[in-house]
Amino acid sequence: MIGEICTIFALTASFIASYFDIKTREIPNLLTLPMIFIGLVVFFAKYYGEWYFFIPLAISYFFIWLLWRLGIIGGGDTKLIMGIIALVSPFYGIFFIPLFFVILGFISFIHYFIFGLINEIEDGNAKMFAAIISLIIVITVATYFIANFFSPTIAKFAALLTFIIAADIASSFLPCKKKAMLSEDLIGEPLAETIYLQNGKVMRKEENASFIISAIRRKEIEGEIIAKPSYRGLTKKEIEILRKYCNEILIFITYPMAPIIFLALLISILISFFK
Repeated sequence: MIGEICTIFALTASFIASYFDIKTREIPNLLTLPMIFIGLVVFFAKYYGEWYFFIPLAISYFFIWLLWRLGIIGGGDTKLIMGIIALVSPFYGIFFIPLFFVILGFISFIHYFIFGLINEIEDGNAKMFAAIISLIIVITVATYFIANFFSPTIAKFAALLTFIIAADIASSFLPCKKKAMLSEDLIGEPLAETIYLQNGKVMRKEENASFIISAIRRKEIEGEIIAKPSYRGLTKKEIEILRKYCNEILIFITYPMAPIIFLALLISILISFFK
C-alpha cells in the first residue's frame, strides 16, 4: 500500500513539476523538497540495517549533483530526480535506479534528436547531424553488448557512461547555442561565452559545448571578466552589468526537462511492474 502511495505521489509531483517547468521554466522547492524528505524517510525505513543498499543511492545522488554542477541539468530538475529515486526505488528494487537513468538519457537523446533535426533541416545541415547522432547510438549500443558479457548490471552503467561521454564530445559539432537579446527573461539561462574587458575593449570567448574538450583546451583569460558561464545560469546582476557593454549574448539552448523526467519515470515504472 505504501509503495502505491509513493509511486502515485512521485508521478503526480512530476506531472505538476512538468506544468511549472513548461509555464515558468522553474520547479518550486515547495514541490521537490518534500519529495526528497519523504523519499529518504521511506528509503531509510525500508533498508534500515542493510547499509549496502545506501551505496547506489549515494552514487546516484552524487551523479545527479555532478550533472547539476556541470550545468547539464537545472537545480529544480536535480531535486526532482533525487526525490523520485528515493520515493520509488525501495518498491521496485535497487536496480530501478540504473534503469531510470538509462531511460531518462534515452528519452533526452530522442527529444534532442527530434528538435535538433528540425533546426538542422531548416539550416541545411541535416546529414551531418544525423551522422553524429547515429555514431553516438552505435558506440553506446556496442558498449552495452560488450559489457553485458561480464555483467548485465555493469552493462547498463557502462552504456550510460559511454552515452554521456560520447554525447558530450559530439555536442561540439551539434547545434547547442543561439543568440539572444539581453533581458530579464534570460535569468537562469546558461551563458555560452565569456565576456571580458582587455585593454578597455570588450572581448568575447565562445565556450565549447563539450565539458571534456573545454577542460582539455582550457586557457586563462587575461583581462577583467564581466560575465562567464556558471552552473547557476545568468543572474539579474550580471544582465544589468552586461547591458553596459552589449545588446545580445550567446546562450546554450535549453528545453524544459521536467516533462522528460516524468515520461522516463512512467516508462521505468511500467517496465519494472511488468518485468
